[in-house]
Amino acid sequence: MLDQLRGRNLAHVGCTIGLVLGLLLGMIVGIIVVSLVRTAAAADWAAFAWLGLTMIMGGIGFILGGRVSRRLWGEDKLSD
Repeated sequence: MLDQLRGRNLAHVGCTIGLVLGLLLGMIVGIIVVSLVRTAAAADWAAFAWLGLTMIMGGIGFILGGRVSRRLWGEDKLSD
């Protein structure tokens, strides 16, 4: 399987995994925020947590995926 991925940039795969994890974790944190904060602003804070975690986890996945690509087959293989 690693030979099939050789030469491909894994940043896109990492970004997808990060976005999925961010969406799931964001929903969980959003539900917790709505449960704990019983005010009119609870939905705003929950949405902020959901979107924030989605963006942060997507960015982390993109960065880590790019680093894994460089580590596996070097900087010169990515430019082909």
